[in-house]
Amino acid sequence: MPKKKDFIAIFKAETEDHLTKLNRGLVELEKRPDNIELVKELNREAHNIKGSARAFGYYEIQEVAHRIEDIFDRVAQKRIEFNSAIAQTVFNGLDVIKSIVEKIAREEPIDVDVSEICRALEQGFAKEKERVETRKEKKPGKKPEEKRTKEADKQKLARPAAPAAIASVQEAVVEEYIRVPIGRINALLNLVGEMIINKMKTSHKVAQAKRLFRITQETQKRIFDLSERVKKKQPAEDKETARLLSQCNVNIQKLREEALNLSGYISMEALRLDPVVDELQARLKEIRMLPCSTIFEGFPRMVRDIAYQESKEVNLEISGEETELDRKVLDGIKTPLMHILRNCIDHGIEKPDQREASGKPRFGTIKLSAYHEAGNVLITIEDDGQGIDPEEIKRITLQKELISEEELAAMTEIETLNIVFMNGYSTSPIITDVSGRGIGLDIVRREIESLKGHVALNAQKDKGTRITLILPLTIAIIQVLMQKIQGKLFAFPMSLVNEILRVKEDEIATVGGQMAIQVRDSTVPVIKLDELLGLQSSSLEERAPSKNGEIPVVITTSLDKRVGFIVDEILGEVEVFVKSLGPHLGKIKNVSGAAVLARGEIMLILDVADLITDSALSHPATSGKKLIPQKKRKEKKILVVEDALSTRELEKSIIEAQGYSVDTAVDGLDALNKVAQCKYDLIVCDVKMPRMEGFELCQTLKQNDEHKDIPVIFVTALDKEEEKRRGIEVGAAAYILKSTFEQTNLLDTIERLIG
Repeated sequence: MPKKKDFIAIFKAETEDHLTKLNRGLVELEKRPDNIELVKELNREAHNIKGSARAFGYYEIQEVAHRIEDIFDRVAQKRIEFNSAIAQTVFNGLDVIKSIVEKIAREEPIDVDVSEICRALEQGFAKEKERVETRKEKKPGKKPEEKRTKEADKQKLARPAAPAAIASVQEAVVEEYIRVPIGRINALLNLVGEMIINKMKTSHKVAQAKRLFRITQETQKRIFDLSERVKKKQPAEDKETARLLSQCNVNIQKLREEALNLSGYISMEALRLDPVVDELQARLKEIRMLPCSTIFEGFPRMVRDIAYQESKEVNLEISGEETELDRKVLDGIKTPLMHILRNCIDHGIEKPDQREASGKPRFGTIKLSAYHEAGNVLITIEDDGQGIDPEEIKRITLQKELISEEELAAMTEIETLNIVFMNGYSTSPIITDVSGRGIGLDIVRREIESLKGHVALNAQKDKGTRITLILPLTIAIIQVLMQKIQGKLFAFPMSLVNEILRVKEDEIATVGGQMAIQVRDSTVPVIKLDELLGLQSSSLEERAPSKNGEIPVVITTSLDKRVGFIVDEILGEVEVFVKSLGPHLGKIKNVSGAAVLARGEIMLILDVADLITDSALSHPATSGKKLIPQKKRKEKKILVVEDALSTRELEKSIIEAQGYSVDTAVDGLDALNKVAQCKYDLIVCDVKMPRMEGFELCQTLKQNDEHKDIPVIFVTALDKEEEKRRGIEVGAAAYILKSTFEQTNLLDTIERLIG
């Protein structure tokens, strides 16, 4: 018998599917309010949510969905006109339903009061409803003939179809679907992984059996030679020795035959097993593959909301939604895509008036597409906004002291553009909940590279920006390059390996105190991999080079920056099933996973992005800044200014948990007294407070030479654009909304400002 949680899972999945379609459809309807067919589709989705909620007894959802359905019903009948105000109210209703569904999934009590949103939804058509009903009274009645015709039409619709039509439907092939938890599929994939390991072991056994046959063949030949030699020296005297040698020859012959039979048997088993395992592996890969629409569907609503918040007009065009990717890869790219889309709206697309002044249409366009290319999936995000100015990047980089002036001058244009992926880089005058925290694109780079993919950036000033994510179809089974270091096995994912070189010792030069080699027209820095991994390092002279005196070097790439790693021995390319290190180990620096080989050896899969960052050979623009040790953080002192006791204590506990020293103040005047008595590195402040509000406090501090350099972070419920602009004017460093508050946002912002 199905358990309650199984029904809840079904209800959650179905409701979320309906909500996704409603969100996406509403965005489209807001642009084309006269599309009655779309209104009817949305009406059906709302009706389905209402019906499911009623069946499961979730009356709060039923009430909200019922009122949303009423709105669509009246729009479809042209009794009210759909507009942005109604759209926003419906969006709010969908958000309420979503929050209730999440509580149901967590098996929490439904303590959501839906009366307010229900009233708001009713007010959306209340006045129009009265007007329509008044018009109805004046409308002349229908003629009897019209009524009879309508009744006849209803009877026709209710009448069953002709037998021929029924037969044709029965003959059609209908593909059936079932819902299976992803955990079960992952468990099956793990079992297939074990089968792949056994397949590798079987191939190894075939090789062993063939070696055994060759050994017995050689042994038989030697016994025969020894027997002939004995016969020549002592033809008649030592008959016993000759007999024993003859018997050994017979036994070896039998052993040889058995080895041959064993080799043939194992080879035959491998011949039968290999295609079955390969087919099973391929089929399971297909099961784990999902269309990109799985995550793309939520983006139109997100883009619409951010554009509305930023007072911009943005049109999102999506193509290639049917392109399939591994479920794990899809889950991994959702957050990076959200960061990129936010940046497109906040930093790329201009305000409508600004676009018109420069000869562009008022609506900015963001194109999101996915497609297959050379065994990978490419996802591109392209906008027609203001692009990226390399000179502006250089100015901000020097201003924030991220890179020295000498290093910046030596960079190519591509390397300069890639500075935007550096932790701490931001062009925003203030850090907000949308962007400007200086970590968004750094997160994009790291998360994509953790999925064995990489990021490419192309931008032109005033012409737009294009970001391409190059992703593998799956990350469970991959091709790797094996090498041996200090007798231990390691591997690089082949997707990140540029080439393999063998260089002579005298070809390795020293440039600026670091080793480098010349690869065609460019200089590539190199480092000894054993040294980087913390193994017992040996000098180049102590290494055992190949027969011709050459040293193997593996050239890898991260964000267009190449680094070579010196290894002891290249063992070749192999397909492996990558196993995670498990939650008990978590993420280990320089390691992304492990694989079991044919003989049972454990081989670590190296994290190329970590290695390049850790090597100190990558350019600062792609390596990012190292985190300051915890003991440094404890020296930082922060003042939390908040009149609400619960919020004040919550923020205090969150910040203290990260090792900062925290004082509190109840309003702006109290904060000024605290600042006069103690030196603070940063202030976290509310805006609306008694006696002195946050804006006034910040402005007062900025006018004081002694305190003007203290960064101020506003954590407030004020979400209007003019209020954010006011925050910029008074000199705030960050503006975080309480409605979207997440402790990671606050902590990341603090780290960004004083870390």
